[in-house]
Amino acid sequence: MGRLSSAATAWHRLMTRTTLQRRVSVMGVTFLSIVLVLTIVLIVTNPWVRTSSTVPSERTNVQLTAEIDDFGGAVVRAQSTHQLYITASDVDRLTAEKAARAEAMQAYEEARTPLVAATQDKELDATVRQRLARVLDDAAYWRQAADYQAGLKEGQDPAALSRSILDDPSARAFLAVYQDLGPLNERLRQIDDETRDDLVEQRDQFRYVQLVVAGIALLLVPTVLYLVRRWVVRPLGSLSEQLLRVGSGDLQTPVSLPGPPELAAVAASAETMRRRILDELAEAVSAREALQQGQPLVAEVRDQLTAHDLPVVPGWSSAAALRPAEGLLAGDWYDVLPLADGRFAVVVADVSGHGARAGIVAIQLKRLLEAALHLAPEPDLALAMAARVFADEAERFASCVVVVVDPDSGTITYANAGHPPPVVLRTAEDSGGVRVVTELEATGPLLSWLHLDVPGSWQTRTTSLAPGSVLVVYTDGLTEARATGSTDELGIGGVLQALGRLPQLTPQALVDEALDVARRFSGGRARDDVTLVALSRGAATVHAVPVARDGTQEPRS
Repeated sequence: MGRLSSAATAWHRLMTRTTLQRRVSVMGVTFLSIVLVLTIVLIVTNPWVRTSSTVPSERTNVQLTAEIDDFGGAVVRAQSTHQLYITASDVDRLTAEKAARAEAMQAYEEARTPLVAATQDKELDATVRQRLARVLDDAAYWRQAADYQAGLKEGQDPAALSRSILDDPSARAFLAVYQDLGPLNERLRQIDDETRDDLVEQRDQFRYVQLVVAGIALLLVPTVLYLVRRWVVRPLGSLSEQLLRVGSGDLQTPVSLPGPPELAAVAASAETMRRRILDELAEAVSAREALQQGQPLVAEVRDQLTAHDLPVVPGWSSAAALRPAEGLLAGDWYDVLPLADGRFAVVVADVSGHGARAGIVAIQLKRLLEAALHLAPEPDLALAMAARVFADEAERFASCVVVVVDPDSGTITYANAGHPPPVVLRTAEDSGGVRVVTELEATGPLLSWLHLDVPGSWQTRTTSLAPGSVLVVYTDGLTEARATGSTDELGIGGVLQALGRLPQLTPQALVDEALDVARRFSGGRARDDVTLVALSRGAATVHAVPVARDGTQEPRS
């Protein structure tokens, strides 16, 4: 019992250390090897294959029998025509019989040639070769006697021919040939019977082998199914039950799976996920309690980040929205600032992180950018000044884009600090969809302590917004929207596809549709703050849009 227990323990240890890939490989190689062996056994035991590979001679018994029959017939015809020739007395008949004899003798020689070759075949049955040689010797003696009588006929020696006919040596030789053919044919029939009996026996053995091979093949199928069930289906079923239990809310039962290393690693990852969920639930409770204790501070930070009213500019329309990922605070913010020279600046920034601390850094960044733009409305200089916010925030950074718009000419001056490129959109007249006209690519790095006091870190570029076009400035929370557990992001392509279904590309409809498609794509819960500003150069009247309490914006009447 002790040895059996030790062997079982060693086997269990081996199975838990052997990967599923190696098990499947070993099982596949074993299965193919068994199939190969069975195939070889079937080929070797096949009576037809064995017969064709063990033929004793190049000339089969059937072929030799046919040749002997032809030879016997040729001898009979030759003897008959010979007798008619040597007994013919009429001149005309003599000429005809001579020609017939010559033709019959030629046929005899043609029939005799393959039998002579058969006597040289060393693989032919010895008895057959011996008896065949005797037949050919008697036939040669017969031919000699017949040719002797034909010579007497042609030499016109009636007396000698008459004595030869009375003695008739050719007839005696012919009878000897005919008698020798009987034992030869009997031996050939005996060989055919033996071959037939051997084939019947081999066929019976082959059928038995076929039954054995079929039985082994039938046993292989349930064996493979059993191993697949034991190594794959059963562990996966156990893991599935445990994950369903976690999904139903039972977070207290650990997830474990003793089995193949690959599935055990999945179970370990699921256990890590279960523990992380418990930790995040605890942190969420603590965060909710802390938020309840500090509501006045949160409200103050939110109010400081609220955008100014959107400017009312003839020939322009606009809309904007901000949706935090956590509570009421966001690291994202936007603003539209009127400048002293009649232009206005659109600023969108995304501070790393979420929550109260990110909101405080966002306030500092916002205030510094506002001051910089009022002092010198140059986008690159404003970004260089704003980067000083991160002098004491080494662990944080921000992407930011500053777009200064001239409402009279439609000229756009901008600087982009590592922010997702704003896009200029137009409705495609041919397809009815939405196409990108221009992208405001990054003109410098992210805002961080790494680029403080570095001259020329950011550059200013200029483009224009044609009538009927829409400028869209957004944060990465829009294009990187994805459902929990998925790696597929919405992307700018998904946003444009949704906007293409709008009957009219107005700023407010654009903002509403973009936010809705991001919310639906992420399963109803945003993973990141989403900020969106849309400006359209056209004939529509602009309404000021303040920030609502839920983070979206509503037109002000």
